[in-house]
Amino acid sequence: MFIGHYGPALAAPRLVGSVPLWALFVSVQFIDVVWGVLVLAGIEQVRVEPGFTQMSPLDLHHMPYTHSLPGALALSLLAGGLYWLIAARERLAGAALIAAASFSHWLGDLLVHVPDLALWPGGPMAGLGLGTICPPHWRLK
Repeated sequence: MFIGHYGPALAAPRLVGSVPLWALFVSVQFIDVVWGVLVLAGIEQVRVEPGFTQMSPLDLHHMPYTHSLPGALALSLLAGGLYWLIAARERLAGAALIAAASFSHWLGDLLVHVPDLALWPGGPMAGLGLGTICPPHWRLK
């Protein structure tokens, strides 16, 4: 389920060689890390609905901060800013790469999620649902 998020992290070192792979791996999952913290804090919500989709029983019905378009942009800028603070060289290019890698998470989610990604908090939902299509032998039983 998460492997698609790591593609940009694996491709990115060709762009700015000083950014370590571990930082890119953290950046592409940063939005989900913050989401997990907010779910545990009761701020964002998920429920288990068996059969919700063919691939996952998770109904991600309330994610206005981490998985809305402005929330993902803000978290991506935060990730880039954090990298800028700790980078030893190529700070601006590295921070931009980290921010872009972090935002790639939302773009990947846009492809695979059902429409549960808010274009803005309280706004219309987006998601192409390509992740719900799977061969019959992959389906949850």
